[in-house]
Amino acid sequence: MQKKSWYLIIAVLIVIAIVVTVVASRLLARANLDALESVNSSGANSDLQTQTYLASNSPTFRNGDKIFGSAEAALKIFVYEDYTSVYSANLADTLDKIKAEMGDQAAIIVRPYVVNNLEAAQQLAQAVDCAGEQGKWKEMRALLFAQAKNKQLLVDNLANYENQLSLNTSDFTACLTNQTKSGKIEQSVVEAQGYGVQGAPTMFIGDEMIIGARPYEDFVDSNGDKISGLKSVVAGKIN
Repeated sequence: MQKKSWYLIIAVLIVIAIVVTVVASRLLARANLDALESVNSSGANSDLQTQTYLASNSPTFRNGDKIFGSAEAALKIFVYEDYTSVYSANLADTLDKIKAEMGDQAAIIVRPYVVNNLEAAQQLAQAVDCAGEQGKWKEMRALLFAQAKNKQLLVDNLANYENQLSLNTSDFTACLTNQTKSGKIEQSVVEAQGYGVQGAPTMFIGDEMIIGARPYEDFVDSNGDKISGLKSVVAGKIN
């Protein structure tokens, strides 16, 4: 009887330890994400926006990825972005400069990361995928980011975006409710979290993970430290 009581106590302690570990890890992740969101909402080049980490595990290119440039490029830049985010939109503008500057030496692979305003971000990510089925994912992505920067982005306005891009209405509408496609977006987010992504935008350049919308040119942060802009980071990797 006494032995059974000890087994019961040990089992309860194990359960408590597991619960405490899970809760603590979730609180830590949420705290890190809240910090990143706070930085992004300020729009300033503060420390979190300029953080760079050595990536222990990085994404790899796969068939079906949305890519600017050649899959054979020496350097591949992986970008996790949120189509509701003005910061992802601003980074997209910076990446346009990188494409123009580096040409075929660098390729940019973009993937959705849905974390804030979940339903809207999910649906817009799916809209980009669905436009891609008609060969216009780049155009849809550019349109959504333009609307985000102008604070005019509305999920209810997808029919208007569809018309602007001259998409086939029935095919686009059917795609937006495709559960397989939404499941792939959710799977992509889980995969990103496995790489350490906690918010958008986040980039992987070589063995580095860069959080936030890194500016194009070098700049000085709030601590007075000189931070390499995206142009310098990419050039350094290529050279």
